[in-house]
Amino acid sequence: MRRVVSILKTKSSELVFRPSIKCSIVPNTRHYASLSTSVCWNCQKPAKQMICADCGSLQDVDNTINYFKLLDFPTQFTLQSQQLTQRFRQLQSRVHPDKYSNKTSREQTNSADWSSLINKAYKTLSAPVERGQYMLQLAGEEMPQDNSALNATFLMAMMERNEEVEEADNSAALEKLSANISQELEAFAEKLTTQFEANDLAAVKATLVEMKYLHSIQSSIKKKQQHLMSA
Repeated sequence: MRRVVSILKTKSSELVFRPSIKCSIVPNTRHYASLSTSVCWNCQKPAKQMICADCGSLQDVDNTINYFKLLDFPTQFTLQSQQLTQRFRQLQSRVHPDKYSNKTSREQTNSADWSSLINKAYKTLSAPVERGQYMLQLAGEEMPQDNSALNATFLMAMMERNEEVEEADNSAALEKLSANISQELEAFAEKLTTQFEANDLAAVKATLVEMKYLHSIQSSIKKKQQHLMSA
């Protein structure tokens, strides 16, 4: 049990979240990859979109753009994963480096930069925990730096889960544990939707921390499954 407690304490130190951007949560308006810049670098005409409407040049990447805005979603926790994937692919097709291999060096650089940013935005919004943390970041909120606010009952349950993983000696037992955690994570995601709608950011933080613990245990399960398969 001491070793399990040590593991939990170690993992709690990894829950620090330091936002690099501070702003208010944006209202539920819809835009399509509009930029903060107003003039095209090539033709010097007004250009508020990723691709200039006048000369067709790919604009410089806007690293400050809201990920929801970039992928044409309102800034809210609930979203359709299929639509997210569809819009991600559509956006990537517009800026893929292969399309700019014969363009200017600036556009080639811009293509790579936009592609990287779109990938990062998609990865962030497609995962509930990362999406929730990003929304806190937009609201200027930080994740707690320790587990002092966590429910003691929850911490004890996580200790027991870790012990169950350690004691599991076959893939079937591990798969059952993983399935149970997946169901709990889905329930937590639904809870986050309600908490964000109520703007209860303190509750959001607590739920995200609990989800991080569950993901950590799920990761341990996968590692043990791989170990059993290779043994």
